[in-house]
Amino acid sequence: MESVTTLEELYYVSEMDKVRFVGWTTALARYDFAVVCTGQFFGKVLVVSLTGGQSALLDQQDVLNGDVLVRTFAIEREDVEVIGEALASFIPCSPNDEYAE
Repeated sequence: MESVTTLEELYYVSEMDKVRFVGWTTALARYDFAVVCTGQFFGKVLVVSLTGGQSALLDQQDVLNGDVLVRTFAIEREDVEVIGEALASFIPCSPNDEYAE
């Protein structure tokens, strides 16, 4: 019996997103991120850990929450405050922000 899967397109959006690549090092670890500002995620930005391969949609409150950073990106407990503050400097952002140019 053959089964045919139909594909229904839910959306197709193209935009010129702003991306910033940032990296920091502490006494304990190195952290490399891509921060993608887009109008698609209700004020949240896409943060991708280039070091570990994890990604998440985060807002400023999320990146200042140490538990979120430890759980999402495996950031060392001793580093969560400084990394959270550094990431928060990029949030909120809009696709029109000039910081990523």
